[in-house]
Amino acid sequence: MNSLLAIALALWGAAAPKLDTLKAHDGSTAGLWVPRGKSRKPLVVWLHGGIGANNPAKGVAAANNMRTTWGDSGAFALLAPSAWPASPWWTDDAAARVLELVELAARHPGVDGRRVVIAGVSDGGSGSLWISARLRAGLAGRLKGVAVWSTDPDVLVMQGLTWSPAALKGVPLRWTAGGRDRLYPLERIHLWWDECAREGVDVDRHEDPVADHDLEFHKADLALFPAWVRARAK
Repeated sequence: MNSLLAIALALWGAAAPKLDTLKAHDGSTAGLWVPRGKSRKPLVVWLHGGIGANNPAKGVAAANNMRTTWGDSGAFALLAPSAWPASPWWTDDAAARVLELVELAARHPGVDGRRVVIAGVSDGGSGSLWISARLRAGLAGRLKGVAVWSTDPDVLVMQGLTWSPAALKGVPLRWTAGGRDRLYPLERIHLWWDECAREGVDVDRHEDPVADHDLEFHKADLALFPAWVRARAK
């Protein structure tokens, strides 16, 4: 490696934003990634899927993974809390943890805590719907949107919970589903979309007829998300 290339790589590494780790009162950890720049960015709270493993630090890995997807856009800061079997996303403990971490992230000089979008995939998508409704009052007008991938609110019903789209009336909702989702049939998601419309929810429907459940099948759609955040979290 020549000296000029070595210097360039060193400078790039020094300038590259790093992934920070935040700790909640319950001992779980979250990943926080903030793009470089003078302006404060809206905060996307990413709720990971796959909560079956007992891993109260999974959010850190999730943040690292999603910043490779969205980091180049520079559109927002990314906060990824953790959930696990004893504290799934659809519990009061998880809601309190997410709100606590949002407030901690908002202290970062590059984060605009007045503009929050809650997003997630699979279990994290169901959790996003539930937590957004649960925290809407606590965020006091700071919730600018909700976005979910490969999600079915019937997961909440199976846990003995209820969720009504009416709880998100007035909040933009972006919902992506796959026609070959092995867990959540598209026909059922269509019924939920229709229910959203009946309740007056502004649901932005994204459907890929050949996509399966995992995020890897939604790469093209994920690339559209930063522009959606910019438009709604002004």
